[in-house]
Amino acid sequence: MDGIIEAFKIEWQLLLAQLVNFLLLLAILYAFLYRPVLNMLAKRKERITQSMKDAERVSAAAQEAEQDKVRVLDGARREAQEVRAQATRDAEKIAQDVRARAEQEATDIRMKAQADAKQQLESVMADANKQVADLAILATEQLLGRELAQKDEQRRFVAEFLAQQNGATSAPAR
Repeated sequence: MDGIIEAFKIEWQLLLAQLVNFLLLLAILYAFLYRPVLNMLAKRKERITQSMKDAERVSAAAQEAEQDKVRVLDGARREAQEVRAQATRDAEKIAQDVRARAEQEATDIRMKAQADAKQQLESVMADANKQVADLAILATEQLLGRELAQKDEQRRFVAEFLAQQNGATSAPAR
């Protein structure tokens, strides 16, 4: 080994000083550069890990929000269909009520018209009977050449006769 030292002309003091300087440089670099870089890398690794966890949470929350949106939209569609069906049922019920009321009103109008027509017919028949009775009395008076004393009773007889002929059972008009 002495041969190597002499062949390369290595000086122990200088080698020892360089070795001390190198070790001192290593200690300074380790203290001021290597440790801070390792700490920075560890913190960055933690931030990346935390960011990945946050991204997973956000992704899960986004999926849950999407599922909630789908559920809400499905619920809204079902509710809209129910509202539409209820509106259809209500409209049909209203239409049936309107038809029933219209039919009832038509029936009422028809019944009233029939009653009015019957009443008018009875009134016309009563007037006609009275006129026929008056004409019969007048014809009798002209045939006899004198005035009858009991015109009211004669009218009643004629009215009863006409009522029997028409098949009516109502009391004659006076």
